[in-house]
Amino acid sequence: RNIPSWTLPHTAQAALDIWNTYQDSAWPFLTHILAIGLGALAIWKGIRSIEKVNKILIPALLLIVLISVIRALTLPGAWDGVAYLFRPEWSQLKDPKIWIAALTQNAFDTGAGWGLFLTYATYMKAEHGTVKNAFLTGIGNNTVSLLSGIMIFGTVFAVLRTEMGMMNPQVLEIMKTSGPASTGLTFIWMPQLFARMMFGSPLAVLFFLGLTFAGFSSLIAQLELPTRVLVDTGIKRSNAIWITVAVVYLLGIPSARNLNLLSNQDFVWSVALMLSGAFIAFAVIKEGVRKLMRDINVTENDWSVGAYWSITIRLFIPFAAFLLLFWWLFLSATVFAPGEWYNPLNPFSVMTCLVQ
Repeated sequence: RNIPSWTLPHTAQAALDIWNTYQDSAWPFLTHILAIGLGALAIWKGIRSIEKVNKILIPALLLIVLISVIRALTLPGAWDGVAYLFRPEWSQLKDPKIWIAALTQNAFDTGAGWGLFLTYATYMKAEHGTVKNAFLTGIGNNTVSLLSGIMIFGTVFAVLRTEMGMMNPQVLEIMKTSGPASTGLTFIWMPQLFARMMFGSPLAVLFFLGLTFAGFSSLIAQLELPTRVLVDTGIKRSNAIWITVAVVYLLGIPSARNLNLLSNQDFVWSVALMLSGAFIAFAVIKEGVRKLMRDINVTENDWSVGAYWSITIRLFIPFAAFLLLFWWLFLSATVFAPGEWYNPLNPFSVMTCLVQ
């Protein structure tokens, strides 16, 4: 018997009840305070200690993901989920929402368009390899995303379709409604997988600890960005940290107390990331694409960028940004918030994006 995993919820309803209890308690508010406080301490004292811990926990997280994928694929009915995940539905390529969601998902995952790497660039040296690191970040991110998709779809189909006898539409509906902004896909269904594994409890602890540190490393970057901007305007670093922490803390309270707000935030800031990425591309064009290419290609231990990069920056990104923004405006007025595009209180209107 799998005794080490007895403490984990063995049914989807049990995991959902635990997740809902957490959402409805004061814990999200308290963990929000803790996360912001630790993030402030990290950028105040330096992030070398966080880097050392991440060098252990992040590889451990990747190893646990690989183990979890293998275990998920051995569950009865898991391959039905994998087949559904990779079965193309060509008609969906005509849906602009798919393209917008795909673009913004990658932007959220990799940090593209946030301005975070502009901040880190001030601490980088030429030998760090800008192009190589950027390429590996994208490849690594998408690889982990695919593995996570296989793991989640395999587990959900194994539990709901095989064990509970649900049909595909019912399974997909539950996946779509598993918490605001898909938060439940991780916090409800991963415990289900670990509950079916030998030594599931310690693996679950390591998985969520590694996931926490992965998110925490992103939080540090997001706190460092506005702090650095304030420092560049002449504000003392200690004061800049206090200002940043206070603003981020206050702005984060609504989503800490009501996770449904995350759906609105995903909607708003996915559009903002499109615009931000376009502005960065326009800044490169204004500075001079060829000049920047020469600056990048002088590093010996880095990969060189060629004409394809110039075409991407000067032609593809402006065209894609304009097309997707036009699509988004049309969908906001006709699908997301029909008849209420001007209402700032509608969470999916054009006006709520402009206000925020």
